[in-house]
Amino acid sequence: MRPVSVSLITALLVAVPVEAQVRADPGVVIGNRIAVRVNVTLADDETPYSPVRGLALAFMRPAADTVTGRTDEAGVVTVLLPPGDYTIATTRPYAWKGTWYAWSVPVRVRADMPAVELSRTNARVERGGSRVVRSAENRTVQSAGDVGAPASSGSRSSTGGTAVRWLSMEIGGEGGLTRLGDGTGSDAGYGGSGSFVGGLGPVALTIGYRYTSIRYGGDLDPGSMRGGTAELRYHFRPGSAPVRPYLGAMAGVGRWYDSETLSNDHSAMRMFGGTLGVQFGLATSVRLHVSATAAGTNVKMPSGTSNTGLFATGNLGLTFDIFSPAR
Repeated sequence: MRPVSVSLITALLVAVPVEAQVRADPGVVIGNRIAVRVNVTLADDETPYSPVRGLALAFMRPAADTVTGRTDEAGVVTVLLPPGDYTIATTRPYAWKGTWYAWSVPVRVRADMPAVELSRTNARVERGGSRVVRSAENRTVQSAGDVGAPASSGSRSSTGGTAVRWLSMEIGGEGGLTRLGDGTGSDAGYGGSGSFVGGLGPVALTIGYRYTSIRYGGDLDPGSMRGGTAELRYHFRPGSAPVRPYLGAMAGVGRWYDSETLSNDHSAMRMFGGTLGVQFGLATSVRLHVSATAAGTNVKMPSGTSNTGLFATGNLGLTFDIFSPAR
């Protein structure tokens, strides 16, 4: 039975595709190779963000084999290369809105290198032509090492006019200050929040839940705030950028519960404000998320009176991609 088992294992190993898919952040050292990530996007006044999907790129250097890769749904490709000087070039031009774009960009592959950005600023633009820039078909091709699965044939159209859809989940803890009415100071609180973030290109809508507890109130009695929030964000560096800052406009509705009473009486609360945040890539689909929120509040008491105030908090947590071609 032992020879049969060894033969089966050998057959399974042979059946595995040579061009194995890998996932790695840019600049990470894996063995004696460096993860090189390339983001390819186009933009104009009408379309601020358009990923270039299904684009074949050749990573070439003198006296060495050429490595090829193809961009995914987010216009991203990652390959593993030995350190050195390379030229990243398109094997044939890419058509977008009646214009042909081609790239031939020198890059030095080294540890901790950032992602390489290919855009209109470093492209060679041609109109009405489809001339091949530099063919790599006569060279030995190594494993492409694309990020994610290859783009389907239906998504490799050279028009590339749709923005990338993505969905993430965020969880985190927070601490901040709350001030209501004519109080002389602000009361510290702590809590947590969770939300789902759905995006279309750089624009995202966040739906979440926030809980804040104030145990040692000064001007406020000990209690807790809890409620739902909605936030509209704009990401300045969407897609696979390792650092992604964003601005957001936030609105929330919830309730204030007094922990010192035995009844279930509560006050209705509304808040409107803004958020400033940034995400740092930790792994393929996990990011460290840091944000700060400041919002004006309006609390309506059961008696009918209302107080206005300020709620400010800082949040530290993690973002997990549910589906995101950008990562």
